[in-house]
Amino acid sequence: MVHRELPWSGAVLLNLFAGRGRAGIETACHCDVRHDSCGNLLHGKRRKGAEGWSEASFCLIRRLGSGSCFRPFIAGEWCAMKVFVRFVLMLTVISILSLLLGISLVEMGVPPVYYLYVVVIVLIVSLFSAGSILEPLEELRDAFQSVVSGEIRTVTPKSTDEFGELAKAFNWMVEELRKEKESLEESERRFRSVVEEMDGWLFELDSHYCITFASPNFRDKFGDVQGKPVRDVLEHFPVEKLESGKFEYEIIKDGKITPVEVIVKKDGGTYRCLARDISTRRKIERQLAFFREILEHSVDAIVILDVDSRITVWNRGAEMMFGYTAEEAVGKPLNFLMPKERWQQCTENFKRAVVEGHVKDIEAPRIRKDGEMIIVDQTLTSIHDSNGEVIGFVAIMRDITRRKKAEIELKNTCEELERRTREILEVQKGLQQLASIVENSNDAIYSVNLEGKITSWNRTAERLFGWRRDEALGMPASKLLPEEIKGETEFIIRRIREGESGLRFETRRLRKDGVVIDVEVTVSPLLNEMGELSGISIITRDISEKRQAEREAERRMLKYEVERGRVYFADSFDTAVDVINDLIRCGYNGRVISRRYPEVLGIEEGNHLMLSAKKRDGTLEPDPDRIYREILNMPGWKNAVLLDIDYLLIKRNFEEVYELIQRLKDVFFVLNKGILVVCTESELLGEREMKLLKMECCAIKSKKIEMPAEIYEILRFVYAQNRVGERPSIKDVMTNFGITRNTAKKRVAYLAERGLIKMIKDGRMKVLEVTEEGREVMRVA
Repeated sequence: MVHRELPWSGAVLLNLFAGRGRAGIETACHCDVRHDSCGNLLHGKRRKGAEGWSEASFCLIRRLGSGSCFRPFIAGEWCAMKVFVRFVLMLTVISILSLLLGISLVEMGVPPVYYLYVVVIVLIVSLFSAGSILEPLEELRDAFQSVVSGEIRTVTPKSTDEFGELAKAFNWMVEELRKEKESLEESERRFRSVVEEMDGWLFELDSHYCITFASPNFRDKFGDVQGKPVRDVLEHFPVEKLESGKFEYEIIKDGKITPVEVIVKKDGGTYRCLARDISTRRKIERQLAFFREILEHSVDAIVILDVDSRITVWNRGAEMMFGYTAEEAVGKPLNFLMPKERWQQCTENFKRAVVEGHVKDIEAPRIRKDGEMIIVDQTLTSIHDSNGEVIGFVAIMRDITRRKKAEIELKNTCEELERRTREILEVQKGLQQLASIVENSNDAIYSVNLEGKITSWNRTAERLFGWRRDEALGMPASKLLPEEIKGETEFIIRRIREGESGLRFETRRLRKDGVVIDVEVTVSPLLNEMGELSGISIITRDISEKRQAEREAERRMLKYEVERGRVYFADSFDTAVDVINDLIRCGYNGRVISRRYPEVLGIEEGNHLMLSAKKRDGTLEPDPDRIYREILNMPGWKNAVLLDIDYLLIKRNFEEVYELIQRLKDVFFVLNKGILVVCTESELLGEREMKLLKMECCAIKSKKIEMPAEIYEILRFVYAQNRVGERPSIKDVMTNFGITRNTAKKRVAYLAERGLIKMIKDGRMKVLEVTEEGREVMRVA
């Protein structure tokens, strides 16, 4: 605050201008007067006492007489005092002149009219003098009253005396007042702007919870609320929560509920409250909660990354898909889920997401916590802030492993069809249309639904089986099966449901004319758009001639009368081992499942599985289900299996073993899996159980040959080698049978003398070849 001392005379005048009269003069006489920069008068302590005009006058005379008014306040105060000196001198001179004139006029005997004339002259001179003094004062008084009424007005100094100084002081006061007024108006405007634009309603409460102040927007909404209790304006307002400093409350107005957050600041007995509408915030919070629920309960993996591609958010779908918890995944780069060879591609995808905004349909492999590789369909999107700067990424991944497997299986089926089509095209190069190729193909292609009904049928199937397309569609697929394998369709569908795919085996089919033919069948699952099994696709090739030749060759080469697709029973372990070894020599894939050691059986260790309760390499638990799965998973259909059930009967009851043999019989018979020999020398079986086994299995019969067995074995060996284009030497015979050179020569000579084989010189080596007579012997055998 800036203070400036005024002359004592100025204080008198200002008090006079303000309309204070005698009290104003008294104030000027008994107090020091100051004013601030805003033009406000600052008074000292007023002396108590009489307030009349005469006392004020005596006070003025005392100040003039004592000379206290001539104190050197400032340099211009002497000039300010001259007006009073002139005023007093003028009155004194006029009075003396009037007195002298009156005395002289009395002495001269002048008539009274002259006295009246003198009085008028003196009055005129006095009025003129007073007017010259009071005119500036009246002008200052009018200007002061204008200022008091709010109008900024200045005066023009017309002299350089004390009135000019007073006018300058007044103008300075008015200028300071104008500046303060403008500053106050600017502050008020800013405050009003802040209050009006404030996001909320501002109001104040006194200690009785009555509203003492309300912002304009509060008054616009609730009307004139000044002095009203807050609960009359805001129903059920929780005044007890004012001391907490912050609380939430719901305003009910015109049936509409508005949630607000009230922030309170207590200042003595006053509560300054700011109520902000939080409807939008609550709506955003609900939306965030909704999105949070979607994020947490989505089956897709939703991962949020920072600009360095490090994981910041890992939802529950990602936990289920990859096996990592949020604590394990957050902070790691996204490429820890990828094979190293995909890291560079991942970097390129992030660059594209920055440039293009998102990258869709990224099919890529990902690695689960347990090491399993899965295929995901990923969408990568960049996240921007309000300035358009990239602040992170969101990756949404969906597991499409099953779909990709189905696509691969379908692709494999198509490739199989294409392979067969290429084979047909090589034979039928002159044909230009695929329909003609299928027409002349040896492959019959048809499909069967889960009810066992035929749903598609190509022309080759018409030719192979004899039924026309209109006859075959909707016909039960079991009509294509011979009586002994009527359950093949249900068996195959059950296997497909269990997860088997790409079944391929040799079996038999029944033509319309009742002829049974040998076929090679490839079965593939058909999936609908949901990835569920809807049927099976069957590709059938007629191999009757091939199977007839193979059966003829096996009949010639085998020592025993056994047929593929059958289960045989042997009560002698030596016989069973001899049958298996004979089949292995004829090209079968041999497998012996027994408690006996391989060296005791005389078979190679690689073809042996030891039945044992202890889990070790090369062992198999004596569990019927495990044995069934082991035999079922053997590849191909030329399998020779010896199942020793002695140890199994000790660990399991007969009913379980008997059920296992029945299940294996179905597998070998329907899928033409090979030959199964069941063997037991156990005395645990009674007559009934032994009879049941023999009824379920075929008996093994050996061929009758009119030559020593060891010589026949050599003839069979040479015959088998000749069939594959090889001609063995004497050394090969020695190696294969483990005999000496002389023994080998004697046995070969025996066969040569009877014209069954002949020796041919091949370079410096002699090789063996079966003659026509030898082939005839093998054919008869």
